[in-house]
Amino acid sequence: MHKLFSLLWLVAVANAVLAADTTHVSVQNFNLSDSVKAVQFLAEFSVSSMISKKEAEIGIKTDLVSLSFEADRKEKEITFGFPEGAQILATGEEAEPENDEVEWKYDWNVNEKYKLLLSIAQDSASNFMLYSGYVFLPKENKWKLIATCKIQGRWNSIQKPSVFYTTGKKNKVNAVFSQAWVQRNTGSWKNMLDNKSSNPVINLASHLDSLTRHAAEISIIKAAIEKGLTETKENKDDVFYKIILQGTGQQVNITDTVTVFYKGTLFGTGEIFDQTRDKPATFPLNRLIRGWQIGVPLCKVGATIKLVIPSALAYSIRTRASKIPPNSILVFEVEIVDMKAAN
Repeated sequence: MHKLFSLLWLVAVANAVLAADTTHVSVQNFNLSDSVKAVQFLAEFSVSSMISKKEAEIGIKTDLVSLSFEADRKEKEITFGFPEGAQILATGEEAEPENDEVEWKYDWNVNEKYKLLLSIAQDSASNFMLYSGYVFLPKENKWKLIATCKIQGRWNSIQKPSVFYTTGKKNKVNAVFSQAWVQRNTGSWKNMLDNKSSNPVINLASHLDSLTRHAAEISIIKAAIEKGLTETKENKDDVFYKIILQGTGQQVNITDTVTVFYKGTLFGTGEIFDQTRDKPATFPLNRLIRGWQIGVPLCKVGATIKLVIPSALAYSIRTRASKIPPNSILVFEVEIVDMKAAN
């Protein structure tokens, strides 16, 4: 028995030495206090030099997901990894699901500063969360959605954020993370590197896939109209609509504050993501999504209108809410109860 134990121990040591000889892992963990309810994790990195005969990986991760740039002798790609059993809800154009990750082939370069962003939306009532991975590409000067997944059984804030790189021992990768931030659920940012960099500004509205995604969604809506699946046949600046009930009050303008009853659903599934109940809601119209700004001024007070809004005129690729995944076409039925003109 002693000899058998010694043999097994030697095999384990040999395997550990072999792993140490082939892989080098560098990880920097960031500790978050219980008071920091993080909903986004952003980091910026650059690679000054890389000699890679085997796979090299540079990225960010939490306790649930990872987002990384990968390279080997054959190709380069950006990968969003998630737990087994997670449901993929959205992907960027040409991003391909494979097992427990989504891959997007992209020829990234040394001496370029790339940004990686993980964003969440939670639903405590239904006990799930959405996790999205994005990258900022300096050459294109745009953000790119890699993927969004739904993770059941978790709805807390971002846990255990870290930056990392992994290479073979004989490879040479010089990777530097110049920024690392988490955004609290209040909207404020916390600098995890304690340097003097300014707070991040993230604009996901105009992204790398904007044009192709918008064209695809317009085709989806038009196909649904042809099949009789939606009655919103009129079109105003790519917002499809039907006035269900004509109003007799004042004409609504984009600068007005409107009081409305509304119900919002996802196009194609009919799943309700938001609605008024006993009382109407009041909003300054010019602070709402572009689709409302286009559609609601088609009405007078007292009217009811149905709107079908492509994602580019709604929340685009943002992880806006747990029930609104990125790239969602939205449907609203809106009853205009009252309006107040701007002073």
